[in-house]
Amino acid sequence: MDASARVIAILAVMLMAPSRHLASALVLTLSLPAIASEPAMLDAPVHRDAPVLHGHRYAFVAGGVLALGGLGLGFLAQGEAKRAQSLESARDARATLDRARTAAATANLLHATAGAAVLYGLVLELLPPRAADAASLTYRF
Repeated sequence: MDASARVIAILAVMLMAPSRHLASALVLTLSLPAIASEPAMLDAPVHRDAPVLHGHRYAFVAGGVLALGGLGLGFLAQGEAKRAQSLESARDARATLDRARTAAATANLLHATAGAAVLYGLVLELLPPRAADAASLTYRF
């Protein structure tokens, strides 16, 4: 019996079952012989695809993501500072300026971290492969 006929038979039995529990039991019971009859591929060689990004190149991706986050927070800080100038209440203006300063400080921190990540990736890129693997922070299983 081929696979499609077996699936159709299992579905037909499952749809005619009076309860969900019985249908589940029937599906499991009818599908176990099909699973057991398939040959196991234990000795087949494992083919691993080459990774798209090597370990040290993740530093460039992380640097780009951090830089984009810093850029977004920088624009947010600039918008909050401009908004604070248009507010009439001193309390609201001060709170808005505090939010702008916090966003600007966070943006500066993200930019510095992005620069450090890109610099780390650049150092690993320029090092010989053995030294780069020794200095890389990636964990190999």
